[in-house]
Amino acid sequence: MASNTPYRVRTHNPSTQSENRMHSDDVARQFGFKGGLVPGVTVFAHMTQPLVARYGEAWLARGTAEVSFGKPAYEGELLSIHTTDASNGSHTLTCLNEQGVELARMSAALSPVPATPDARGDIPSAPPQPQERPTVTWDLMEINKPFPALAWTPTLEENLEWCRDSRDELPLYHEGAAPLLHPGLILRQANYVLRKRFIIPAWIHAASRITFYEAMRVGPHYEVRAIPEEKWNHKGHEFVRLYVAVRREQRTVAEMLHTAIFRPRARNTI
Repeated sequence: MASNTPYRVRTHNPSTQSENRMHSDDVARQFGFKGGLVPGVTVFAHMTQPLVARYGEAWLARGTAEVSFGKPAYEGELLSIHTTDASNGSHTLTCLNEQGVELARMSAALSPVPATPDARGDIPSAPPQPQERPTVTWDLMEINKPFPALAWTPTLEENLEWCRDSRDELPLYHEGAAPLLHPGLILRQANYVLRKRFIIPAWIHAASRITFYEAMRVGPHYEVRAIPEEKWNHKGHEFVRLYVAVRREQRTVAEMLHTAIFRPRARNTI
């Protein structure tokens, strides 16, 4: 196995005013953290940089990644992304803070042949909710019941703002009238489709698996569909795993399995 020169980035929390108050200092401290959490999708974005720097558009068109978050990142921390290459062509990436603590681990690969999307992506979404969003509860998080879809038409400014916030200067996200979408921005839509369904005052992104079937760009209209596939309680935290499909013109172009603690347990036991 071969290791590569680490990619280093000073992370930023762009979500201090987010509806998810776990990104704010005051609420995060109530749950025992030292400050607002840098979003998991931002940490994931940092971890994709070495892959996209190596493979370019090919990884954005048929790459896979599975990431899990063990410890939080905080505003202004210098993170190091270490990549280890396996003989089978896969990669293991770890994200460490300045103290050498591992915050996240990701396995990734470039598929040699096109994969087949999950058939669940073809399941119609629920109709739009006529009333205000309910605050999430265990009972309302119904397994195998589709959410209302999220309509998404990514703009050039949205993509550039994401790249600025995640400190990613790779040219393929910036060049031309319709540059490639950043994978972190794509994964972020799994958060947004969850937020479209429920009010969730404070929650934590725990893990994700993402598969790309086509390279996505600024401009086209996309639809984000989500279906809860499993929920469980662990040490007082209430977890959910969502199946999420990003669709364009009746086909799935990316899909995720997105795991979150949607109701963390109380302070001093987290």
